[in-house]
Amino acid sequence: MISQEEIKSFLEGNDSEEHIVAIEFDYVSDHIYKIKEVPGKGKSIVRDSLIAFAWVGDLRGLNFYQGSKALQKEAMSKYGIVIDKLRTDGNERLENGLTFMVKSMKGYRSLTQFFRDGGIDPWGEKTKDKFLMLPPVEQYLISKEKRLFKGFEEYNDITRFGFDLETTAL
Repeated sequence: MISQEEIKSFLEGNDSEEHIVAIEFDYVSDHIYKIKEVPGKGKSIVRDSLIAFAWVGDLRGLNFYQGSKALQKEAMSKYGIVIDKLRTDGNERLENGLTFMVKSMKGYRSLTQFFRDGGIDPWGEKTKDKFLMLPPVEQYLISKEKRLFKGFEEYNDITRFGFDLETTAL
């Protein structure tokens, strides 16, 4: 059972940084930009880095880097790739799922290029069940454990508010 404190910590974000009102990603420079609005001080834009990541399943049988570990290791070095095996605790469903976290220390574009150079399109029909690669802004919020609008107790304190309404076709 998950404790109420753990749920509260997750919802509020474990990072103490406050007054972030937006996050943007620049695909050219591979940098994150935090837009902050500190009450009484105004707006500021702060640049930050992103360690891009994807959850990946077993790629055997897909001719990844022509099945060559040497070619894959060379590309890993080129693109700053680190691969971590995820804990599954022997759970069959987890064992057959996305069992690796692939990270690029060189950014989001390097991560996607690593897979493309290996002959795999992470969003292709053949491989879409083997990958989960979130957009860079979501990756940043997850990896840094940040939360938008933390520190604002009242909506009146916010002068910029984004609202995303998801709908389905009628």
